[in-house]
Amino acid sequence: MSRKESQVEKKNVFPIDKSYLYFTLNVLSCLGIWNPYKEKGRKYWLYQLYIMYYCVVIMMLRILTVLVRALNSTNSTQFFQEFSLLAVLICDAIKGFTFIFHRPEVLTILGIFNWERHILGTEQIKYYRNKVITTAMLASKIFTIAVAIFLTNYFLFYFYVIWKYSDYDVKKLPIGSPPLKYCFILTNYWVALGIDFVIFTALGLSAVCHDAFIMGVLINLMGQLKILNFRVEKSSMTNLIKSSDEEVEENSKFTQFECVERECNDESVKLDPNEELINCIRHHQQLLKILDIFKHIYNIVLLPQLSVSLILIIISGLQMILVKDGGNLDGTLVAVVFCITAIIQLFAFCWGGNIILVESDKTSFAIYSSQWYDRDLVYRNNVKIFLSLVRNPLIVSAGGLFDLSAVTFKNILAKAYSGVAVLQNVQD
Repeated sequence: MSRKESQVEKKNVFPIDKSYLYFTLNVLSCLGIWNPYKEKGRKYWLYQLYIMYYCVVIMMLRILTVLVRALNSTNSTQFFQEFSLLAVLICDAIKGFTFIFHRPEVLTILGIFNWERHILGTEQIKYYRNKVITTAMLASKIFTIAVAIFLTNYFLFYFYVIWKYSDYDVKKLPIGSPPLKYCFILTNYWVALGIDFVIFTALGLSAVCHDAFIMGVLINLMGQLKILNFRVEKSSMTNLIKSSDEEVEENSKFTQFECVERECNDESVKLDPNEELINCIRHHQQLLKILDIFKHIYNIVLLPQLSVSLILIIISGLQMILVKDGGNLDGTLVAVVFCITAIIQLFAFCWGGNIILVESDKTSFAIYSSQWYDRDLVYRNNVKIFLSLVRNPLIVSAGGLFDLSAVTFKNILAKAYSGVAVLQNVQD
């Protein structure tokens, strides 16, 4: 296959203004969290009514229902179960309302991700972008699907336990507890169980898919940092280099992202290293803007998330211990799955912050690798300015108190283990 034929056969061209997180946003749109319509027309306001119904009937009444069930618990195992679920629902509701109220900021983040594709780049930059962003989008999509499947399986088992001990009585189902039962007046047990499962699962899916959106932002921010570091290393180039047929063929395996690129028809075209480096500095400023907006939206929200994760791991661990003192095995299995879910969620947030920390730390090394010593005085002065900007790595924090990193993940698990050990000793 010739070079021209390879270039003509471009598939999956990704529009320059389309969001990298379109898949997760589409899922959130189905779940009543993200309004897909930007213009305030009939469809926009109809969807706003759907959001209000979802937030009031599904989210808030579900929280009150779980609270009632927790207060009316007949044993410690059931209380810990309902209390853990209540803590999760409250935390997820806070994140959901934050996401809805900060819609303009979210749109700004989505737009900035596409900023880099509007500046001139070489073929090598374009091919590297295709590889990095395709991988980032795939990772974000897989994460969304994986957490959705895992959560659905968890609720299948959770409602299996409810069915096992409900004695076919609607009043013993979550939907049969006030105040939710006043909105769904049901007498048929199986209909009530089915509706309860669908509503509960939809609420859980909206929460984990919102977490998937947060992870998608962090993953794609890491991808932008990779592109930035690559551009910085290549910024000292003065000649356009045509890609080989092998490189073009390999690039055809990735999604082709629409962008502004330099034509490589004339080998005499010269690049301006200073212009390239200034574009890199501008790109870095845009990434700082993304992080600032992200912190504005989620900085305070992520703090109770870490606290709830710590509490859930402790409670789940204690609930698993209670089985030897008369607890039921099914409740213990639910606690095990719940504990694993809490650990995975905590790991995801800490891993997302850690990859940003690691990748942003590589920017200074990319500057040193740009052969700045062979360039003119203006380029070297710009390098000094850039180095002063990237001296400190980018950090995602929770409430400005805890950094989302591998160290934080380790510390929380250690504190959770200590908490379970203390409670066990108190019980003994």
